[in-house]
This record gives sequence, structure tokens and C-alpha cells, in this order.
Amino acid sequence: MSKVILRRCGSLCCLLFAVLAMVGFMGNAGHAAGKGLFPLGDVQEVPRLSDKPVPYAVVPDRPAMPIELGCKFLGNGNLPKGIKLPTGAVWTPCLWVFGTYRTAFQTYDGVGSTDRITEWSHRLDIFTDLQLTHSEKCIVGIAPLDENRGANFTGYTFDSPNKSDGWRFESGVHVRALFCEGDFGSLFPNLDLMGTKLIDFGFAVGRHNINFQQGILINDVLDSVGLVRNNLYAPGFSSIRITGLWAWDSIDRGTSANRRRLNESGLFGLFAQADTIASTLALDMITIQDDDRDETGGDGYWIGLSAIQRGFEPWRGIGEINSTYRINASISGGDDTPQVTDGVLLSAEFSWTPHASDDIVYVNPFIGINRYSQAGREPIAGGPLAAFGISFAGNGLGNYGTELSGFNTEVVGVAVGYQAFWDNHRRNLVLEVAGVKDASRNLFDTDGAGTDGVAFSAQFQQAIGQRVQLQIDGFVSYLEGQDNGSGARIELLTRF
Repeated sequence: MSKVILRRCGSLCCLLFAVLAMVGFMGNAGHAAGKGLFPLGDVQEVPRLSDKPVPYAVVPDRPAMPIELGCKFLGNGNLPKGIKLPTGAVWTPCLWVFGTYRTAFQTYDGVGSTDRITEWSHRLDIFTDLQLTHSEKCIVGIAPLDENRGANFTGYTFDSPNKSDGWRFESGVHVRALFCEGDFGSLFPNLDLMGTKLIDFGFAVGRHNINFQQGILINDVLDSVGLVRNNLYAPGFSSIRITGLWAWDSIDRGTSANRRRLNESGLFGLFAQADTIASTLALDMITIQDDDRDETGGDGYWIGLSAIQRGFEPWRGIGEINSTYRINASISGGDDTPQVTDGVLLSAEFSWTPHASDDIVYVNPFIGINRYSQAGREPIAGGPLAAFGISFAGNGLGNYGTELSGFNTEVVGVAVGYQAFWDNHRRNLVLEVAGVKDASRNLFDTDGAGTDGVAFSAQFQQAIGQRVQLQIDGFVSYLEGQDNGSGARIELLTRF
């Protein structure tokens, strides 16, 4: 079976290069002769700085929000008169209401599915933002059309394995965000008129998304309180940030069926990030103390380390390469449970921009040792592998799954892709080939019982006016141990 997978991988690579050639031909049709096939997107040589003054760039009209009270978002003109508090702070309250509506027609037959499902799904996210200053605000976000799970989105099902065709409605007030954030130094400036005391601590309390290590460590909506100190300094570091977090509720462990509101100690996190001349370094640690091992998974410990480098050029002519290296580990407090498993996920991300363009080429390899698990993940979010490519990420709308499993971390894999831009970034195309090899068995096993897979994915996005985006996705995949997969979707996203 592995030989078949390799042959199919080669076929998909040939298909990718054929599509790249076709798009490259179209994208370069207007380029001057001699530019070559790549880059695929728009090419513009960097001009020398002019010796003459140039006029200001024309700024397009700002699309208004449905509700803007007190002041306008990104508006111009005089600032409104503020309210001075006894603490010395000056608040200029502004109330903004905005949101996103997504609707998609999609058909999917792939990882985890027993049969094809075709549906028309809807998602609406509405936010109310009470701005007091640039650093103090309170935000409420609701989702009235879904319960944040694949089968719980308002829509119409045309074809499904369980024959539950027809309309489904998930109307309700589902609170996704409810938090306030600010800075103690900004709230109490009278305590430090000279600006020399260490009172500039940021804070956030309430329900909001917690995401570290690009979602590999945790990507969950938690009821939590956090405290952060920015702009700390030490020899060799230009800036250091340290964050402490305690979450007491809405911790999602593993799957939606195992979501529990933990009444024990909850989740504790300590996150540190530091900038040097060459890298941005991060060390993140999480522990969940949970006495109910049978129901919600028990105690667990997580650690993530990363180093991000920008603009390194190893070979002349290839351009500057950005790189990221990550080590993430999960440790169960006892024997493995469905929610907490022992494992290590090693990954690297490399990207660069071809000369005279804004296109992006990326290569993201990874390897899992045993079975790594996230500390927390909201049900519709991608698994630990979601950060490595569109083949693992998912779309967060309805039952449309991923091309390759984003949760099986006991694999060796890679995602290779190219993103091209046209029309001042209003149009872009992503082409990607990704593959995984079961790391729990010998590399050359051919018994067909593993989880090898390879997929070719494409994603096209086009801006329409100032508020609407058209997105078209499609993929084909070859999966060991189950039928081959395929899927396609078309989505309209409206921001208001």
C-alpha cells in the first residue's frame, strides 16, 4: 500500500506542477518578455527612490459599521471630548457593532466520513465593542446560527450518510466572546505621573480565544483571567513579554463530546516571548488539574518551544527565507486517556518570496513521536496539524472536513505550497500538496492498515467591493485504509 501511496504522491506532484504552469502562464501573460514562468502572481520591479516629491496616496472611502456611536472606526475629524476619571484616566466611549456572515455550498467525502455529505451552511458572528480608550475595551460576541460543531450549523442538507436531509435550525444566543481588557498604567496614570513605576500590566478577563504556538499548543475559547507584562529587557534581548493565565470554565478537551466545565483547579498557563536580533523565541507551559479522569481526561502538562527567524538568505538568488522551528510536548498525569496522551510534535516552517513579487512559497515538514495532544481545542477548530497547511486546517463551517487528518500526530508529514497574488492582493490562489506517513510502523510496511495519505488542495479568493469575499476550495486525496476523498465548496463571506 505504501508503494501505491508513493506512486499517487508522484502523480499528484505532476498534477501540481501542471496547474502551476497553467496559472503561471496566465499570471505572467502581461509580464514583459524574459520574466520566465515564476513568480506566478503580479511582478513589479522595485523602483529607485524619486528625487522629486510625490503626492499622498489616495485612501479609499471607509466602509461604515452598522452602529458607530461616540466616534467612528478609523474615522477622521476632531476627537470627541473625553471623560476624566478621578484616577487621571481620560475615557472617550465609543460603541461599535460589526460582524461577519458566511454562507457556503459544499460537498465533502474524505477523512472520517463514511459517505458523501452535501450541504448549504450558514454562520453569523456579531460583535459589540465598547471602546473606552485605545487600550481599554469590552467586547461581546454572539453566534445566533450555530453551536460551534460541525453538525450544528443552520443550513440545508441535500445528501448525508444518516439520511437527515432537509433544513436544520440552530438559532439561539450562543456567546463566543465576553471579556474586558486594559492596562493598569492607563487606568491609574495618577499613580505614576513620571512614568517610571512598574505598573504597566495588561489584563484580560472573561471569555475569549486563547491561542499559543499557532494553535498547536492550545486553540480554545476559555473563561479565563490573564495578566501580561510587556517591554521587559535583559542583556541580548530587545523585548520580553511574560503572560500568566488561569482558566476556570469552558475548557474543551479532545472532542466536543468530552467538553466539561471543570470545577476543580482548572487550567494554568505561563507564556514567555523574547526578541533578539536574529530570532523571536517563545517558551509556553500549561497544566490542567482535573480530578475526574474517567469523564474529562485527568491531569495533563504541556510545553511548547519555538524560534522564529525572518529574512535569512542561505543561497544567492533564492531570496530571503523565513523559518520557524517548534517543539511541542504533551504529558499525561497518568496513563493515556482519550483527552490527554504522551507525545512530542516536532515541526519546521520555511517560506520565501520570489524576487519582485509578493508571492509566497512554503515548505512545512513535521514529525510526531507517540501521539501528541493539544491542551484545549474548540470543536470547530483544527487539530495540532492545522497550522502546517490548508490540507489540515479545515474551514470552520458545517460538516466540510479536512483533506488529511489534522489530529493524527503519530505521523511524518510535509505540506508544500505556493500562494500567488494579483490585483493589489484582491485576488490570490493557493496550491498545495501534502502527505503523511504512519510513524507507528515500519516505513516500508504495505499491509494497508496504516494512515498514510496524500492530498492536492487548491484555494481561490477574490475580493468583491469592500465587504464581500468569494472563496472556492477543492481537493482530491488518496487515503490508506479507506476510499479516496474529494471535496469542493464555494463560499461568500460578508463583513459588515
